[in-house]
Amino acid sequence: MESLVRSQRGQALAFALVLLVLGAAGLFYMFRTGQTLAHKTRLLNAADAAAFGAAVWRARVLNFNAYANRAIIAQEVAVAQAVTLQSWSRHFAQFSRNASRMASVYPPLAAVFDTLADSAEVARELAQATADLEIRLRAAPGTGYKDLLQASQELLTLSAGVFGSSAVANEVARANDPAFFAFALPDAGAYSAFTRRYESDADRERLRDLVVRSLDDFTRGPRETDLVLWGLPSSCVLSISSPSAWFQMYRKRGGTALAPGLDRWEAADTASLHDNRRRGLFGQRCRRVEWLPLGWGAAEASLEAPMGQVVAREGGVEINPAALSFAERELSDAGGLQSGESVPIASGDYSGIARVRELAYENLSSQRYPQTRVAVLARADAPSLFRNPALERPAGRLRPPGAHAGGRLWAVSAARVHFVRPPSAPARQEYASLYNPYWEARLATPSLVERLEAEAHVD
Repeated sequence: MESLVRSQRGQALAFALVLLVLGAAGLFYMFRTGQTLAHKTRLLNAADAAAFGAAVWRARVLNFNAYANRAIIAQEVAVAQAVTLQSWSRHFAQFSRNASRMASVYPPLAAVFDTLADSAEVARELAQATADLEIRLRAAPGTGYKDLLQASQELLTLSAGVFGSSAVANEVARANDPAFFAFALPDAGAYSAFTRRYESDADRERLRDLVVRSLDDFTRGPRETDLVLWGLPSSCVLSISSPSAWFQMYRKRGGTALAPGLDRWEAADTASLHDNRRRGLFGQRCRRVEWLPLGWGAAEASLEAPMGQVVAREGGVEINPAALSFAERELSDAGGLQSGESVPIASGDYSGIARVRELAYENLSSQRYPQTRVAVLARADAPSLFRNPALERPAGRLRPPGAHAGGRLWAVSAARVHFVRPPSAPARQEYASLYNPYWEARLATPSLVERLEAEAHVD
């Protein structure tokens, strides 16, 4: 028995050593697997952050386009208001001059109207200079604020394409870990077809309608006043039934419009005295007609040379034909110069209705709920899996053997940009557009096409 026991000594130690080696190998495998899964999780999180960051940038670009479109509308409205100010100030200055002439028969009253006429002339010159400068700054071709906004729309739209999204995605991924790399997957031109520049006249009609609806009541007109002059009897007094028709009437008309087409603003203001005059072979009918023009003024801002005439005749200015004729004569005389005026309306200072960027509705799969997607593929080199982030160096023999695709870990993620009205917005149905900055980014499940595209890059 003693010899049998002595012959079996040491076998438990050998078995223990085998178990120890196997346990160490299993522990090493579990450690390596855990590190790989942890690194894969970090890579997935970085891919999600990269896709979301690229989508947020794209949403911001779309929202910038919306703000820019609103600002462009504001520039158009400001040009219309400047033209209106020119027309109104000319009308008021002319009215004051005519009133001063009529009051010259009564010296005490003439002094008051002379002072009013001088003040109106100064105000007209100041309004003329201010309006001309404002039109140049806001709408001059190539250098006006409106054209600069259009150019910035194009530049930022390019920055949110696949190349720009790749730059944003990679920056976000490397912020998570310098060893990561990410880029946006090609989208077969889907983002380029999501929006377009509205350049044709038919496209620009929509912006023209928005601008016209955005005008204030005074600018849009009609700027009209009908005042019965009870102290001045008409030529048909006591011959018609309405007592108001027994007296003369002061009639003021004015308006501002885009005419003709999309490249010219015009404004006109006229005022005249109207009298009821007998008409017909035997004077049996009375009809109110203009007999004394009192004030007139007109202004224009155009892409090309000024037309020197009032075409649209907005606000019913043709009700005072003689005053309108005087206004057109002054408008065509040296580009609208009045006597003593030193600042003309320069031709070409207005670039016309803007060519803005808007959704390409004809390319959208859903006009009610359009969306644009960003798919991001992120990778990490296999030697970096066991890198110590604190020491920024690899962990020697603990590095994996590189059994992943291309010796790297890969992760794909996607995000979408869509139009969502905020809770504080008015409760109404609204289709997506680039006129309200309600574009938001959300993470999304990668589609089958995006996964296939990612696999093609991995292989």
